Amino acid sequence: MEERWMQSDALRTLYGWSLDSNGKPPAFDSQYSKVSIENLILYIVAYCAYAIEVLMDHVKEEIEDAISSKEPGRPQWYARMLKEFIYLPALPPDKAHLVTFDPNLGEFVISQSDQGADLTEGEIESARIVKHSVAIDDNRQSLLLLKVAGESEDGTLAPLWDDEQQALLEYIQRIKYAGVKTLLVNKPGDLFSCNVRVWYDPLYGESDIQTECEKAISTYLRALPFNGEYSNMALIDTLQTVRGVRIAELTSAEYQNAGTGDTELIDAKVRPYSGYFKPDNITIQMMQYE
Repeated sequence: MEERWMQSDALRTLYGWSLDSNGKPPAFDSQYSKVSIENLILYIVAYCAYAIEVLMDHVKEEIEDAISSKEPGRPQWYARMLKEFIYLPALPPDKAHLVTFDPNLGEFVISQSDQGADLTEGEIESARIVKHSVAIDDNRQSLLLLKVAGESEDGTLAPLWDDEQQALLEYIQRIKYAGVKTLLVNKPGDLFSCNVRVWYDPLYGESDIQTECEKAISTYLRALPFNGEYSNMALIDTLQTVRGVRIAELTSAEYQNAGTGDTELIDAKVRPYSGYFKPDNITIQMMQYE
């Protein structure tokens, strides 16, 4: 932009700068300071162009995500359809007749009430018991792995009840494509355990720092996206942000696989079988930093 500015014949006439012996204009910085109005104009134009470019990238990403989630048969479509499932017994008894499953559309249809009140958004959302879902194309087993989780009253992830799971399995059979083998994973969270050594600053107090470290580990596990990847490095980075922690060292980390029940060591990173972790045995050895 600065080069094009200096190459403009109209601006050269207006400002009165001269070309050198090779017919080239002077450098932009030699004519205008960092706080000049001309420099500010170019900065504003450049920033607006950058903002539009970033905005268009976000719009493109949102459109691609929307297409991939709505295109039938794709894993993202299955994940979206799982969240659209409505557990009919969870609806108010006097309004449950307003919701039916249309086998031709392959989705639930919500009707208007001829008399009385219609279903509210809150009532419908409450009946959509699958709060977290992901679909994974497992080529090794030649099936589509469908991981789901609901939420307890305090907002923590939890498996669906048996009756809810049976209804969801029937729903999956009705929406899935012919020939597609599916496996529903509806399990309690994989139990996470670790041993950590923390060198702490005695200025802040040992017990307070230990409590904050335990909270930091639990917070990190809860903050992972559904079926997100855990890493030992990220856990240590989280502990390093606790006030008073000088050094944090992870000596071991393991989890109990919710699918097999086996306890497995974590080598750098892992994804939970159930889609989420729950803290189990968190051992923190406190050592005073000297």
